Amino acid sequence: MPESLEPATAEELRDALRGCSDEQASIETGGGFSKRLAGGPIARARYRLGTSRLNRLLAYEPADLTVSVEAGMRLAELNRILENSNQFLPLDPPFAEQATVGGVLATNSSGYRRRRYGTARDMVIGMRFATLDGKLVSSGGMVVKNVTGLDMGKLMIGSFGTLAVMASVNFKVFPKPESSASFQFRSASLETLLGVRREILSGVLQPAAIDWLDPRAAKFVGLSDSHSLLIEASGTAAVTRRFSEAFAHLAARAGVEFATVQPEAWRDVQECGPKWLAEHPDGAVIRVSTVHSRLGELLQLAGDSGCATLLRAGNSTGVVLAPEHETACRVLDALRLHRIHGRLEAASENVKGDIQQWDAGGSELDLMQRIKADFDPLLLLNRGRLYGVL
Repeated sequence: MPESLEPATAEELRDALRGCSDEQASIETGGGFSKRLAGGPIARARYRLGTSRLNRLLAYEPADLTVSVEAGMRLAELNRILENSNQFLPLDPPFAEQATVGGVLATNSSGYRRRRYGTARDMVIGMRFATLDGKLVSSGGMVVKNVTGLDMGKLMIGSFGTLAVMASVNFKVFPKPESSASFQFRSASLETLLGVRREILSGVLQPAAIDWLDPRAAKFVGLSDSHSLLIEASGTAAVTRRFSEAFAHLAARAGVEFATVQPEAWRDVQECGPKWLAEHPDGAVIRVSTVHSRLGELLQLAGDSGCATLLRAGNSTGVVLAPEHETACRVLDALRLHRIHGRLEAASENVKGDIQQWDAGGSELDLMQRIKADFDPLLLLNRGRLYGVL
């Protein structure tokens, strides 16, 4: 078992990393360690460094819509703090209660509202992180707009802790909408519902979230057993009423079912991946992305392979849920054959073992390796965690 390190300050975090580097000892890092199934197989490490004691609120300016917290604070706790000022941080990642701020950023997790609010890279305005050579590096600041230039903190987002360890993060936050409502369009016809999606995306009324669930995914989250568009509209009460009326007319014209759904449905969507792996221990969550014009092709490929599919239908990214190992291999091969981007986002160690998680290569991989060499030339930090590539 690795020896546990639990720094309580940024300075202790810096010193712990420098000590490990002096020993040339490998390190596994994490916050709440809720995402151990995500990323590449975890290599055996000498130390296990957790940031859960770095959990303080450092600064909060509601009038400026900015907040600074230590990276070990749970995202759910941060949103409870913001709730007191009727504000929120709309990242909506899986493992909503357990995930820490640092863990969410390290895995670049986001959720159903990304179309309206963006991803972590759009919300982070500053960061402080510790490096293996014993430095605390500050990037960005506490203002929503900074001077254009290289933002080192952005390198940490999505790096799975393979470069450095976040100590604190500054965010821009958002006012909570006055009103919101959720709706569902349902149809047995893929093409009919694709037409509804196109009409919504080209219309004047633009929802905060628009997710596509194929019949298997819709049934899994308890919505229906048909192709479904799940939509969140927000704004003033008058705006949400206008959404409801316009969408009801659209559904009638298109000949699809339409209903108002409870907002709790989004929590089921948010936690779909973790729940799938809990119920399918030999299964996998595959991250996919494509262009709008190929969304139907993606859904067909995944469905023919026996998978469930849940997509952010406004930008054609999302997850394919494979029930077991062989299906995961089959659908990844099919996606890559058709030049649709897919990578194995989360699975058990047994499933990860003989699957190419991410087909990174060429100049992209070369650049990543050079950055890794600058931060961690001895490959001590979270070895293999970046989808088995770094």
